[in-house]
Parts: sequence; structure tokens; C-alpha cells
Amino acid sequence: MTRFQLLVSISSRIIQAGQLCVINALREKNLGSAEANVLMFLYSNGDGVKQDDIVSGVDVSKPAISRTVTSLVKKGYITRKHSPTDKRAYLVYLTEKARREEEHIQKQYADLVIAAAAGIPEDKIEEFIEIFRQVADNLEEHRKAILE
Repeated sequence: MTRFQLLVSISSRIIQAGQLCVINALREKNLGSAEANVLMFLYSNGDGVKQDDIVSGVDVSKPAISRTVTSLVKKGYITRKHSPTDKRAYLVYLTEKARREEEHIQKQYADLVIAAAAGIPEDKIEEFIEIFRQVADNLEEHRKAILE
């Protein structure tokens, strides 16, 4: 296995384990990991966010975000309204239910980060973040180059 294949394999394990932890922790709230990621984005970025901004912020496709937002609306966590300035765009708002669950949901993510970083010195975590950011940027540039 090449070093890059190993990097991809380890990254996949990290993502899969994290998603399973979030799914398990939020099962009682009837939330999946994609739904929780959207809620975390809204908790961080505030209400009245364009659905397209969620696509960019969560880095998931438009159809996937549309399905996730629809599911969150049905579950009572968010509402979606047409933008007053652009009738083609939707603005997404947290409901009272989502606000009541914010502390619990954010704690699950904080606990996940603490578990993931256990035994790793802070400087190594920063180095890890920078390396992974560079890998993500490199792959994004490569993707753009081959698709354009």
C-alpha cells in the first residue's frame, strides 16, 4: 500500500468511526450524522442562512443538503423560507426544538474531538490539521483541473 493509500485508508476510518459515534450519540434525538452536521453549521453560522451556503459550509452536494434539510424540517429542527430578495433561494432557520437540543448536540461533537485527540500533543494536532488542510486543498485543485 502506498503512503497516500494509507492516508486515504486512515482518513476513511476516522470519518467512519466519527460518524458512527455521532449516530449512536444522537439516536435518541432521531438525528443522523448528516443532519447533525447541518445543525452544527447553523449553530455556528446563525439563522437565516441560504441553503447554498450550507452546501459550501458542510461541503456536501446540493441534492444531499436538500434531502437533509427536508428531513430536518419534517423532524421539526429547522424551517425553510423563501428569501425575500431571491425567490429561488431558501433561507434556513433553527426552530425552538433545535435550540433546546443545541447544548446536547454540541457536547457530542466536543466529546468526539476530545476522544480523537486523546494522547496527542497540541502541537501535533495543529500539524495534523495543517497537513490535512493541504491535502484537501491539493485534491480540490486537482479535481478542478481535471473537470475543467
